[in-house]
Amino acid sequence: MNWNQIFIDDNRLRPIWRFFLSVVLLYFAFIVVMLLNSMLPISNRGFLVAAFWQSLIGLGVILASFKIMTAVFDHCPLASVGLAFHPRWWRELCRGVAVGAAMLLVTVGLECVCGSARFAFTPHPMGGTGCLALVVFALAAANEEAVFRGYPFQRLTESITALGAVAVSCVLFGIAHLSNPHRTWISTVNTALVGVPFCVAYLRTRALWLPVGMHFVWNFLLSFFLGLPVSGLTLPVSVLTARVRGPIWLTGGQYGPEGGLLATAAIIAAAVYLLRAKSIYTTEEMKTLAFAPATSPWREPPISILSVRSDEEVKKG
Repeated sequence: MNWNQIFIDDNRLRPIWRFFLSVVLLYFAFIVVMLLNSMLPISNRGFLVAAFWQSLIGLGVILASFKIMTAVFDHCPLASVGLAFHPRWWRELCRGVAVGAAMLLVTVGLECVCGSARFAFTPHPMGGTGCLALVVFALAAANEEAVFRGYPFQRLTESITALGAVAVSCVLFGIAHLSNPHRTWISTVNTALVGVPFCVAYLRTRALWLPVGMHFVWNFLLSFFLGLPVSGLTLPVSVLTARVRGPIWLTGGQYGPEGGLLATAAIIAAAVYLLRAKSIYTTEEMKTLAFAPATSPWREPPISILSVRSDEEVKKG
């Protein structure tokens, strides 16, 4: 048995071993995040303040672990995990926000049509709270997408094909929410299923902006504006107060719309749209990053996490 062939391919550690190694590194990263959070005196400053620091620290530690993997094993910049500010990044982010908002509109709209949801304005000023909630949910979305559609998922696509990687990622995404309150078997299936459009969004663009936009706007609008639970968790303040009635299998009940079959239809529709939309594609900059030759070390990063090279520089090599 040639052990070198088991672990090494094209002078690099095989993608499947890089996947397992990145998972182990993430595990230790989460331990570091927990330790750092325990040292911060934020427990008595409110839910959103605590969530802000936890998400900010978490994202920093996650990106640091990815930087180790990309630098040591992939010989490419951190931006290759899908966080490059390429020329279309803001369009992909806005497209994600639009798709996520459409998913939510369809789901909540169906609840209203069925007479299952009613909303009333909350008569309290909350401008500062809204800004903080926006930042918190943006960081939280970036965290989850980096973990479930970032470096580990990308190495898995090289190992067991994109279809296999999507299946594994979605199952893990569902399992990660098993500890959330008010879960049901439908909520678990839907939570896993919503990973499909997120994965497709990454695979169509090879960047994380589109899935981050979808993830962010769903959680932010659902909780802060509509006052509905997000995966069983409810914000202490919201623009609207929601009253939901009807069968839990349809509306999701206290788990939120994600736990009902009305959301299933919106999730499937979003996945089909993302698969078929011709205006969603991988830019040349992201192709350079995602599919660079494995044996070619970077003389100079073709794109960094903060900047991109001009077309003239790319042609010059």
